[in-house]
Amino acid sequence: MSLTDGLSKLIANKIKRCKTDSIPGMEFDNPERPECNNLLSIYQIISGKTKEEVVQECQNMNWGTFKPLLTDALIDHLQPIQVRYEEIMSDSGYLDEVLAKGARNAAEIADATLQNVYQAMGFLRRQG
Repeated sequence: MSLTDGLSKLIANKIKRCKTDSIPGMEFDNPERPECNNLLSIYQIISGKTKEEVVQECQNMNWGTFKPLLTDALIDHLQPIQVRYEEIMSDSGYLDEVLAKGARNAAEIADATLQNVYQAMGFLRRQG
């Protein structure tokens, strides 16, 4: 996925606009730097690295180095989801099938609920 893709641009812009501080280095669990902790935690989760690995990798980085790293990691992490979304959205037959199945299921549940209401209220049963 390249930065010419809409999702990639959106992610890059969101990360660029994240609130940061002017303190050099990245660190977890500093109550004076909640933004740093949040962004490092996101990076840790999406990269699959341990906290110690993230500390080792990022402790000497500044925001100008870390934010592009986080952006690339997020884009890579979300790429399979975006690909699957595009596959689903481009298959109108599949979408129609899913919608029809959902409508059938909802109708069955609604009919059963309505029958229960009729019975509870003492009304005549509705004919199918």
